Amino acid sequence: MDNLTLVIALAAVAVAGILFFINRRPARQTAVETVSHRRYAGAHREQARPAADADPQTRFVETSKPKQYRLLNSSEQELYHRLCEAMPNMRVFTQVGVSQLALARGRQEAMRLSRMAGRGVDFVVCDADFSIVAAIELAWPTTGQEIDNAEDVKRVALQSLGIPMIVFRPNKLPDADTISREIADAILRRNRLEAERS
Repeated sequence: MDNLTLVIALAAVAVAGILFFINRRPARQTAVETVSHRRYAGAHREQARPAADADPQTRFVETSKPKQYRLLNSSEQELYHRLCEAMPNMRVFTQVGVSQLALARGRQEAMRLSRMAGRGVDFVVCDADFSIVAAIELAWPTTGQEIDNAEDVKRVALQSLGIPMIVFRPNKLPDADTISREIADAILRRNRLEAERS
C-alpha cells in the first residue's frame, strides 16, 4: 500500500511539473516577442524623429492617437443607418465596384464596362433575394465639369446594367421617409430599365 501511495504521489508531482512548464512556456515567448516588438518600435521611432537642425515648421509631428481606419466616413455612416431604417427588409452593401455589378450581369457586360474598373458606388440596395434595386452615391455638389462628367459616365454605365443611380448630398442628407420614396421610385425605374433591356 505504501508503494502505491508513493507512485501516486510521484505521478501527481510529475503532472504538476508538466503543467507548470506548459503554462510557463507561452509566457516566455510573449515576453520575448514583447521585447523584440519594443526594439522594433524604438528603432522605428528613432528613424521617424526629425533632425535637430530641421526647420521647426517642417518637422514631422506625431499625433498622440492614430486615426482609426474606417470603411465609411461619418456622412456615409449616417446615410447607411438612414438607409437601413428606411428599408428594414432590404440589404444595403457599401463600397461596391461598378465592374462587380457588371460581372453580376455576365462576362460580356463586364468586358463591355472594363473601362469602369476602379470606379465604385457608395451603396447598393438589394431586395431580400439580393436582386439589385439601386445604386446610391453620396457626393458633394460640384461646379467642375470634369467631375460632373464622371458622375454622368457612372450613371450611364449603371443604367446600361438596369441599375438606377440615386445621388444624395452630404450637406442635405434625406430622412427615412424621403429615402423610402426615392427607393420606391428607383424600383419603378429599375423595372422600366429591365423592360428596355429585354
